[in-house]
Amino acid sequence: MGAAPDRISPQLATLVGAPPKGAGWVYEIKLNGYRILSRIESGKARLFTRNENDWTAKVPSLAKEVEGLPVDSAWLDGEVVSSERLC
Repeated sequence: MGAAPDRISPQLATLVGAPPKGAGWVYEIKLNGYRILSRIESGKARLFTRNENDWTAKVPSLAKEVEGLPVDSAWLDGEVVSSERLC
């Protein structure tokens, strides 16, 4: 496999009044958190906000957990929700 791209765009939630009906739909409940893109390159993780701010130093424990994944190169896109204030 080739190297991961230099950047990706996050998948952002779309606010709707009700979940979709019918088979084949997957949805998630919107929680207030921070959209974080995790880039793993050569086994090292860096965490970015959707505005490309580097948050690796703000949440080092999350970066360490991401580095524990069994991959050498990848992008992960998700919402980070915590009961504690992150910044």
